[in-house]
Amino acid sequence: MIDDPVLFARSRRLVWALRVGPAIRLAAVPLVHIDESVDVSLTWRIEVPRARVWQCLTGADLLSQWLGELVGGAIEADSNFEVDHGDNYCCRSKVMTCAEPSRLDLTWQFPDEPASIVALELDESDGVTELRLSHRALGDLAESYRDGWCVHLSYLEAAALGTPLPLSMFWRLHGTMAQLNARSGDSAAG
Repeated sequence: MIDDPVLFARSRRLVWALRVGPAIRLAAVPLVHIDESVDVSLTWRIEVPRARVWQCLTGADLLSQWLGELVGGAIEADSNFEVDHGDNYCCRSKVMTCAEPSRLDLTWQFPDEPASIVALELDESDGVTELRLSHRALGDLAESYRDGWCVHLSYLEAAALGTPLPLSMFWRLHGTMAQLNARSGDSAAG
């Protein structure tokens, strides 16, 4: 819960601005668009070339700064890999499409969840990368994944910029994102 009324008001304005849609583009805000017509669909702007973002998506050393530790396999064409998201909670994936440096599609399977599909598309213009992420077949997990991907993409952006965020802050940021999205949904309904 955000107890500071000034901070709460600012966060509400930010969430409102993010949800208004593509008509409003805030250059300093990396989250460009959320499409809630599919399970999870996010567009994120990162102010680095797409080759650098691709390194973060596929390189074990950079992957650990935003998603988790690569504990098996490699992220390359037709490969299987496993990422430990902490406390031996591992996600197994198979790369379905690997078109460097523009597209990466993979399966996504945690032990206690149904299999799902993650697609990442990268476009670059003037040294700025636009990353489009979609995560499908999530069912009831879509809302939690939306919040989680927003946090993971914040970490990805920081890693790409060379200023990684402390991993110890992940769940605090996830909780904040979930509260902001819940409040935004409440204000949109009322």
